[in-house]
Amino acid sequence: MHPLISRWSDEQFWRKLCPHLSISTDGDGDSCTSTSDVQPKYYEQKERQELLDRLIDDGYALLDEPCSDVLREKVGKAISDLELQHSIPATFALLFDETWQLAAESKQLLLQKQNKGILQSHGKMRFNFDMLAWHIDPRRKQVGFSPHRDRQPDTLDALKQSFYSDGQAKYITHWIALADANPNNSCLYVIPKQFDPGYLEGDDPPESSTDESKTDSENNTDGSSSDSGSFSDPLSRALPTKQSYQNIRALPRKEGESIIFTHRILHWGSAGNPRASNLHPRVAISFVYSDVDYEAPYLTNFSMDDDKLPPFSLRLLLVCSQLLIYYQRFDNLTTQHLRACYEYCKLHADELNHAYRKKVFVEFVKAMKERRDGVEDDDDQAALLQDKEGSTNDNDGDDSDDEEAMLEAMLENSDQFDDDFDDEYYDSDDCGKHKSKRARIG
Repeated sequence: MHPLISRWSDEQFWRKLCPHLSISTDGDGDSCTSTSDVQPKYYEQKERQELLDRLIDDGYALLDEPCSDVLREKVGKAISDLELQHSIPATFALLFDETWQLAAESKQLLLQKQNKGILQSHGKMRFNFDMLAWHIDPRRKQVGFSPHRDRQPDTLDALKQSFYSDGQAKYITHWIALADANPNNSCLYVIPKQFDPGYLEGDDPPESSTDESKTDSENNTDGSSSDSGSFSDPLSRALPTKQSYQNIRALPRKEGESIIFTHRILHWGSAGNPRASNLHPRVAISFVYSDVDYEAPYLTNFSMDDDKLPPFSLRLLLVCSQLLIYYQRFDNLTTQHLRACYEYCKLHADELNHAYRKKVFVEFVKAMKERRDGVEDDDDQAALLQDKEGSTNDNDGDDSDDEEAMLEAMLENSDQFDDDFDDEYYDSDDCGKHKSKRARIG
């Protein structure tokens, strides 16, 4: 077992890092804190319909009803403390009860029964467990995600099937500002649906504008290869003229306010202005809701419908999985973190939805390949989450272990890799010793 896993699995370690937060457990180490005491919040029927209409017409809607001040302050402080004091990715805030209580509050607002939730009209939307936290500080040259769509269906028919007949999307993100978010410290920007031809029509096929000499991440608008590998630049299509840039909308939010937006809207986080006065980091968290037939919840044996918070082991599993899925987005992830995340996900693989699990392992292989090829090199970086007295592990033999871990993930998910990827891996000089296993792939 990777040494970092022992550290991450120690609840006391996290309690010491964020003593103002809680990790409630019973004797078996499972969370016993109920979400039933979360105070229901909802909009009146007329307001709900107006918000839903905006979501359908524009691809997003602004929610001015603030989240709980207590939860906002606690979770926001945890994210800041993890990032600034301990150099730990913000998404580790998912380990604490208060983050899940905030998620339960979000769920009450969007999926409350008796049709009081904004997204409840179709009855098939569920809490998806696609969760992320951000701490963006322009003074540290940190920026938000680059322009992207959250989901890119493979075909035009699949794209149409990702909406209900009334136009409501089957995948919705709830993005909550835990501190003021504005152009100075980075807020979300969007291109509204009506100004984006690819929103409903799909994006141009790669042969029209893709440069085969570039990597997938260079050809894709969002810089990732997980969902948009078969489409080319939708951003330039939505912004063909100088005048079209005036359609871009900034979405500043005060602390506690939020945004809901669909899987198809082009959106990104700005870079901020490091010279602005009274500047503070942009702190935010997001939760996703999806139709169970479009994208099933990521966890197979746990549901947010049970008024319970997930056990600590599942929280850590989700953190590790999300860090692998979105590895390109975080600049404080070392190879040691990636390997520990993969090992933990492998240990608890049965708890993950099959499709999501395969995606996690595929992204791990891509991440390790990038590190091996020198896209990022953390050989000289100290491993995070270490004691002041010294490192948590000895790096001797890590290169060999990394190669074996990457091979193992490729073998388990061989149908996700094309021949070009396999050939590139096995033709590389440093992988000659593994050629005997080539026949087992593909």
